[in-house]
Amino acid sequence: MNKFTALLKKDYFVNRKSLLTPFWITAVFYILIILFLTIGYFKGDLNFGDLRFEGENIPMPGLAFLINIGLLTLPGFIALLFTITITQGALNEDLRRNCELFHRSQPVSYWLRSLSKFTIRIGGNWAVLLIIAIFNFIIVNIIVAFLGQFHPGAALSGMMLSFLGFAKITLIIGSMTFFLSSVFKDKAFFTGLGILLGVHFLFLILNALLGWKLPLPFNYFIDLTKSGYELDIHGEQELANFHGMAKEMWKYAIWNVKTLWQILVSGVFFALATLIYNSKEVK
Repeated sequence: MNKFTALLKKDYFVNRKSLLTPFWITAVFYILIILFLTIGYFKGDLNFGDLRFEGENIPMPGLAFLINIGLLTLPGFIALLFTITITQGALNEDLRRNCELFHRSQPVSYWLRSLSKFTIRIGGNWAVLLIIAIFNFIIVNIIVAFLGQFHPGAALSGMMLSFLGFAKITLIIGSMTFFLSSVFKDKAFFTGLGILLGVHFLFLILNALLGWKLPLPFNYFIDLTKSGYELDIHGEQELANFHGMAKEMWKYAIWNVKTLWQILVSGVFFALATLIYNSKEVK
C-alpha cells in the first residue's frame, strides 16, 4: 500500500467521528423540518397548494441561483466550526496519545505525515460539505420542481458557487489553525486569535495616541477570509439578468488576486507548521 494512502486512512479513522458529525446535525435539522411541516399540515395551518411559484414578475432562474447559494450557509458554518475543532490539535494529538515517537520512527517523511493530517482535516470537511450540499440540492430542488419551477443550471451554479466560497474560507482559517497547532499545545485557534486581537487593539491604541498608521492585523485577517464575491442585489431586474450576475460572481470567486493570495498564504502556513512540528523534541 502507498505510504501516503496508509497515512490518510489512519488519520481518517482517528477523526472519523468528528468528520461525520455534520451529517448527524443535518439529519436532525431535516427531521425537525419534517416534524414542523407535518404538524402544520395536520393542524390546518399549512396549505401546500398555496406554495406555487407563478407569475411573470418572478425571475425564477435568478431566484433559484440565490436560493441554492443560501442553502449552504448553515452547513458551511458547521463545516468551518468542525474544521477549526479538529485542526487545532492536528500536530499535538499523537503527543497526547503517547504515540508520536512510534510514528516518527517509521520510514515516512514528516512532510507526508503533516500533509496527511492537513488533507484529512481540511479536505475531509470539504468532502463532507460537498455531500451535504448535493443532498440539499436534490431535496430542495425536487420540492421546488413539485411546486412548479425548476432551473437546474441556475440552481447548480448557485450551489457550487456557495461551496467554493466556504471551501476558500475553511482553507485559510483551517491552514492558520493548523499552523497554530504546531505552536500551541491546547486550544490553539482561540489562543492564536486572542493574541491577534491583542496586537490589533494595541495597534489601535498606539495609532490613536501617537498618530501612527500601524496596519491592523485583524482587518487583514478578515479581508483574507472573504470569498471574493459579494451579494448585492437590487430589485428584480438584476435577478432577471441571471447569466450576467452569475458570470460576474464566478469571475470574482475564482479569477482574482485574492484567491491566489489565499492559496499562497495557506501553503506558507502549512510549510511553517510542518517545519515547527518536525523541530519539536519528542520526550
